[in-house]
Amino acid sequence: MQTTENLGMQDAVMNTISEMAFFNYFEARELKEVAKHMSLREIEKDEVVFKEGEKGNYMCFLAKGALNVIKDIDGEDVVLSKITAGKSFGEMAMVDLSPRSATIAGAKASELLMLGRQAFDQILEQHPKIGVKLLTGVARIMSLHLRQASGRLADKLAT
Repeated sequence: MQTTENLGMQDAVMNTISEMAFFNYFEARELKEVAKHMSLREIEKDEVVFKEGEKGNYMCFLAKGALNVIKDIDGEDVVLSKITAGKSFGEMAMVDLSPRSATIAGAKASELLMLGRQAFDQILEQHPKIGVKLLTGVARIMSLHLRQASGRLADKLAT
């Protein structure tokens, strides 16, 4: 895992996250601050990012590639969905520190940008305006996921 302390790497991370919907409401200087706190991780096809049930202390943004969301159902791994470039995952860990709700693994070789809980807390403390934007982004994503799950449940109950 590489940190983004290198100035060239920070610029590359900043450019990447500026393209992601999560960061639409961030100004350039705010993106630069967030980029300083991120680390880069390369994932191979089938490599596990984290396992269902593990303690979570970071969230990720998928810069390149694709990942599978896998759930253990009756002892069998079932791919529930795919995460595509530009999307985030693991955000619940930033809010409730609960165990991971699913396993995430590479559908193909991928690049992740990771934001750890400690860095998240540091941003909240030192840059409250940016912290509020991060929390708002996390809340937006969690709300979207809840709406999607509610819609799928309603569809299942209707059939």
